Amino acid sequence: MEHILTMLEVSQKQSYIFSSNKLKDNITNSAVIAWIMSPEYFQKTVNDEKIFDMEKNLVYSGGGHIVLEFKETAQAVEFVKRVTYQIHKDYAGIDVFAVVEPYDSDNLGECLKDLTAKLELKKSRRLAAFHQGTFGIEKINSTTLKPECCENKCEMPKQEEKTDRELSPQDYERAMKFEDLGGSRNESNFIAVVHIDGNAMGKRVEALYTQNKNASWEDYKKKLRNFSSSIDSDFKEAYRDMTDEVCKNIENGNLKTLNIKKFPVRRIITAGDDICFVTEGRIGIECAVSFIRALGKKINSEDKTGYAACGGIAVVHQKYPFYKAYELAEMLCSNAKKFGASLSEDGTGRDISAIDWHIEFGEIKDTLEEIRQDYQTLDGKRMELRPYIVSASDKIMKKETIRRYENFKKLILAIQDEKIAYARGKMKELRTVLKEGETASASFTKFNKLDEIALEGYQGIYKEVSTDKIASGQGLERKLFVRTQDNVERAAIFDALEAWDTYIGFEEAEQ
Repeated sequence: MEHILTMLEVSQKQSYIFSSNKLKDNITNSAVIAWIMSPEYFQKTVNDEKIFDMEKNLVYSGGGHIVLEFKETAQAVEFVKRVTYQIHKDYAGIDVFAVVEPYDSDNLGECLKDLTAKLELKKSRRLAAFHQGTFGIEKINSTTLKPECCENKCEMPKQEEKTDRELSPQDYERAMKFEDLGGSRNESNFIAVVHIDGNAMGKRVEALYTQNKNASWEDYKKKLRNFSSSIDSDFKEAYRDMTDEVCKNIENGNLKTLNIKKFPVRRIITAGDDICFVTEGRIGIECAVSFIRALGKKINSEDKTGYAACGGIAVVHQKYPFYKAYELAEMLCSNAKKFGASLSEDGTGRDISAIDWHIEFGEIKDTLEEIRQDYQTLDGKRMELRPYIVSASDKIMKKETIRRYENFKKLILAIQDEKIAYARGKMKELRTVLKEGETASASFTKFNKLDEIALEGYQGIYKEVSTDKIASGQGLERKLFVRTQDNVERAAIFDALEAWDTYIGFEEAEQ
C-alpha cells in the first residue's frame, strides 16, 4: 500500500526561542513553537476536513517534529502550503521545513527513517534564510536587537498556557523575570540554565521499528503514538516531581536563604525528551539531579523500558546573554552524554544518567573545550572531576567509584556545614593553588595547616577508611588528587570549593 508521508519541523528552534534576553519572551516563544507543531493548530488553520483531519492524517508527533499521512500528494502539498503560509503570517521569523514523499514499502520503520533523513538533507542544503530586517528608520529594541514594529507581540497560546499552569506549583506565582527566581544582589545574583536530554532515544525507536516490522500500518501508527505520548507525559511528570521536591525544601526551611519572590524554577521547554528550565542559581544542580532521578522511576507504557538522561547546567549571572547560557548548557549535556557512553556497556549510555555543569564568573568563551582548558593544572592533571554519575547499573558504579554525584554532595555539604572546618579565606585560596598542581597544593596545605583536608575529603568520602591502619602507626593515605577510571588524575576537592557559594543541597530525606 502506498503512503504519502509528510514530516514538518521548525528549523533553528533555539535561535527563535532565545532571541530575547527576557524570560517571559523565551517562555512564550517556546510555547509558540509547541503550538504551531500541534495537530490542533493544523486543524484550526486548515479548517477543511478534506485536506486535514486530525484522526485520519496524524501518524505521530514528538521529538520536535510531526509526521502525517495523506491519500494523495496533491492533498499533502496543499496542506503544507496552507500551514506554512499561516505560520509565517502569524509568527514572522519562524522557519518550517517540510518533506512530502510517497512510500510503498513493507518495512514501515525504514520508511520513517528515510523520511527523517530526507528532511535533514533538505535542512543541510539551505544556503540562506531571508527575512526583512530593518529599513534603518525604526526604533530598535535593545534586548532583541530587532525593529520594534517588526516584533511579534504575541501572547502564549491558550493550549500552551493551560499546560504551563498544570506544570507549575499551584501555591506559587510563576516567575516572568530572571530576578523573580530568588536571586539577591548581596547574596547570589546567579541563575542556572538547565538542559536535559534523554539517552539513546533513537535506539529505542529503532527497536520499536524492529519489534513491529510485521505489524499492520494502523497498529504500527498506534504504537508510535503511544510511545511518543508516553515519553512526553513521563518527562512532564518528572518535571512535576522535581518541582514538588523544591516545594518541600521551601516548606521545611531548607531554602530560606533564597530571596524567593515567586517560584524559583521556571519551565521553558518540555518537548518530549528535550527539556529546558531555569532556576535560582544555587539550586540548579540539585534540580537537574532531582529531575533525572524522578525520570529514572518512570516506565514507557509502550516499550516497557525505563529512562536514562543527561543534564547540563550553566550557572551564570542574571545579565549574562541567555542564548549563550543555553548553548553552554547544551554543550555540558553533550559532554555528560559522552562521559556516560564511555562507561556504558553497549556504548549508547542507556544504562547511565550523568550531569555536567559550569559556573561562569566572567569571560565568555565559545566552546566547552576552550572553557575546560583553564582547568588543566601546570603539572598536567585536571582540576575538575565533572561530569558526575547520577545513577547507573551496578557494573558501571563498580567501574567508576570516584566520579559519582553522591560523593560530590557529601563533600560540599561537609564543607558548607563546617564538618571540614578551616578558615574560609584559606580554603578559597586553595582553590586557586590547585591550578599549580599536586606538589604546590600539598605544600600550601601543609604550610597553612590544611593538610587534614586531604584526609577528611579523600579518605572520608572518596575512599573508605582502612581500619587495619588505625592505631597501627602506619598513617592514613592523604590525597588532594585522585585517579579516576579514565586513568586521569583529578583534584578531589576543587568542584566543591568552586561551587561553595552557588550550591544548596536538597534534604537527603527528600531525594
